[in-house]
Amino acid sequence: MGDKKRTDPGRTLELLWGTGAPPNRGPKPKHTLEQIIEAGIAVADTDGLENLSMRRVAERLGSGTMSLYTYVPGRAELLHLMLDRVTRTLPPLPEDAAWRPALEQYARDARDLAARHPWTTAASAPGLLLMGPHTTARSDALYGILEPLGLDPRECVRIATSVDAYVRGVCQALADQQADTRQSGVDYEQWWAQATPHLTRLVTRERFPHLHRIWEHGAFDEPTDAAFEFGLQRLLDGIEHHLAAR
Repeated sequence: MGDKKRTDPGRTLELLWGTGAPPNRGPKPKHTLEQIIEAGIAVADTDGLENLSMRRVAERLGSGTMSLYTYVPGRAELLHLMLDRVTRTLPPLPEDAAWRPALEQYARDARDLAARHPWTTAASAPGLLLMGPHTTARSDALYGILEPLGLDPRECVRIATSVDAYVRGVCQALADQQADTRQSGVDYEQWWAQATPHLTRLVTRERFPHLHRIWEHGAFDEPTDAAFEFGLQRLLDGIEHHLAAR
């Protein structure tokens, strides 16, 4: 989740699922948990996950940092809450659609969420992620798509993991570009425009004939969405072939 600190799983799950008792000690907080989560999302959207901290969230709320700990133990727990909150904005997956169009929507929704909130790609990486009600519902709906296929449960997990890994890989590349632009202050397209005259002299047809042919045809200028769709369809082709072979 971009945070090496291990959380107390019991406390984190209480926060995610709203099962814990409300705080009854200390001064009355100026802000609600909902406001803290929304402020965290705003900071991560604007400044990147690497700059998310309880201090930055407090500054956005116009509050003291210590007052936030009344509701949230720390940054790691806040990240869990933020991810579950933005997952709530995704449209529901179709319950009566065939598996392929349903998986297409699942993948595109994940891509679109990462486009709106680039930090979610790193935050949702497998590992110490504890699932909240909305991320759990999303996962349940995904397996509901695959259940009618009569697959072994392990095959269902492999298919779901493969789709998630593909989407995460594409989205992480875009998130890395955005992070580099944010940190360097130089737009990605602008940087490449500055580099192109130099590369044109270095990447010659004689020295790099195969790469030069691809570059000369403008293949690297293809929109990101087109490449995403191509890869997604080939992945689903492979899954369909596997199902047919069974």
